[in-house]
Amino acid sequence: MPPQSPLALAAAAAAGAMVATLLARRRRTPAPSRVRHMVLVKLKPGTPSDAVDAMLAALRRLPARIPTILRMEVGRQVASLDDGRNASIGGLVEFASEGDYKAYAKHEAHIAVIKDHILPHMVAGGRAALQTAVDDWTPQAWTGPARTRNGRRRVAFEMRFDKTRLAEYKRRHERVWPAMQEALVRNGWHEYSLFCGSDGRAFGVFESDAPFSECCERMAREAVNERWQREMAPFSATKEHP
Repeated sequence: MPPQSPLALAAAAAAGAMVATLLARRRRTPAPSRVRHMVLVKLKPGTPSDAVDAMLAALRRLPARIPTILRMEVGRQVASLDDGRNASIGGLVEFASEGDYKAYAKHEAHIAVIKDHILPHMVAGGRAALQTAVDDWTPQAWTGPARTRNGRRRVAFEMRFDKTRLAEYKRRHERVWPAMQEALVRNGWHEYSLFCGSDGRAFGVFESDAPFSECCERMAREAVNERWQREMAPFSATKEHP
C-alpha cells in the first residue's frame, strides 16, 4: 500500500475516532433512524414523454432547494418491462429524521412540483407511498475470512455528515490534534481510508488488531476523544451526539 499523506491520515484517523465513540455509546443512547420515503405514481395513458421528463427534472432539482433531503433518486418505468400494472414514475428520498421528512412534505418547492407537474397527469388514486425507518449505519466486523498482511482485520462503516457543512468539516481535519492521532493508534485503529460524497455520505475502512467492540470501548475512555467529539458533533447529519 503506498504511503498516505499526513493530511489524509489525520482526516481518516479523526473520522474513525468519531465512529469509535459513536459505536461504543450507541448501546446506551440509541440513535434516531433515518427515514426512507418511497413513492410510486401512475400517470394517465397518453401522457407526453416531455411532460414526464419535466416531472423528473423538477424532482431532481429539489435537493438543491430543500436542505433536509439527504438523498433522492427518481426514474420512470422501463417501457419494455411494463405489463400495464406498474406505476409510471417512482422515487426514493432519504431524511435524517421524521421531522426532516415532515419539513420536506410541506415545503413550498415540493408542493409546487406536485401541483404544477404531477397532479395534471396523475390518474385518480394513482399515488402510493411508504415511509420506513433505516438505521444510520451498521458496522461490519470484517470483510472476509482472511486477515491482512499485518494480521489485522478490516472494518467497514458508513455514516452521514451534514452536506451543507462538509467543507468546514474537512477544514477542521487539516489539523487534527496530535494527541488524538496518538490515541487512535494506541487503541488499535490503523490504516484509515475515508471517502466523502457530496451528498454527505461517508464510507470508511480501517484495520484493527483487536475485536471491534474492544477498540470502541478503548476510545470511549480517552479524554481527548471526548473533547474531539464535542467539536465534531454539530457535523452529524442525524444530529446524533457522541
